[in-house]
Amino acid sequence: MGNNNLQNRKIKSKQKLSSIIANKLEKSENAKVMGNYEQALRIAKSVLIQDPSCLEAAEEVVDNLLSLQDFAEAEKVANFVLEKNDKSYIGNYALGFIYLTDNLNDLAIGYLKKANELSPNNPEILRCLGWATFHVENKLKGLVTLERALNLRSEDPLILCDLGVCLLQEQIFSKAINLFEQALEIDSTNERAQDCLQAAKSLEKKLSN
Repeated sequence: MGNNNLQNRKIKSKQKLSSIIANKLEKSENAKVMGNYEQALRIAKSVLIQDPSCLEAAEEVVDNLLSLQDFAEAEKVANFVLEKNDKSYIGNYALGFIYLTDNLNDLAIGYLKKANELSPNNPEILRCLGWATFHVENKLKGLVTLERALNLRSEDPLILCDLGVCLLQEQIFSKAINLFEQALEIDSTNERAQDCLQAAKSLEKKLSN
C-alpha cells in the first residue's frame, strides 16, 4: 500500500512538472511570435534548467538565439540538440544557416538538405538550401529551389533578394531588378535591396553599352 502511494505521488509530480513545462514552452513560443526574442529565450532556458533533457526547450533556445544573431551560442546548442536527436529539423537548419552566414556553403548544404527532408516546404529552409545549392552544386537547381521558397512566401524580402542576387550573377537583369523592386515595395528601408537594385541597374547599363 505504501509503495503504491509513493508511486502515485511520483506520477502526479511528473504530470505537474510536465504541465508546468508545457505552459512555459507555450509562453516562450508566444513571446517569440511577438518578436520578444530575449523574453522567449529566458523562458526556454528556464525550462532547460528544470528539465535538461527537454529537447523542445533546447530547440526553442536555438531558434531564439538565431533571431538574436548570437550564432556562436546557437551553434553550441544546435550541436547539443543533434547529439540528442539527429532528426531535429531545427538543429539541422540552425547549423546550415550558421555556416551560410560564415560563407561555409559546402558545410551548410548537408545540414540544409537534412532539414528539408525533415520539414519539407518550409520557405526559410528552402531559401537557405537554394542559396547553398546555387553556389555549391547546381545553379539551375538552386534557382528552382529559391523559386519554390518564393512561391510559398511571396512577400519575403530575404527570399526576393537571395533569388535576385543569384539571377544577377547569371546576368538575368530584368527579373533580378523586378525582384529587388518588389522587396523595396515591401520594405522601402531595406539596404540590401537598395544596394542590389543600384548594382543591377549599373551593371545592366554597363554591359549594354
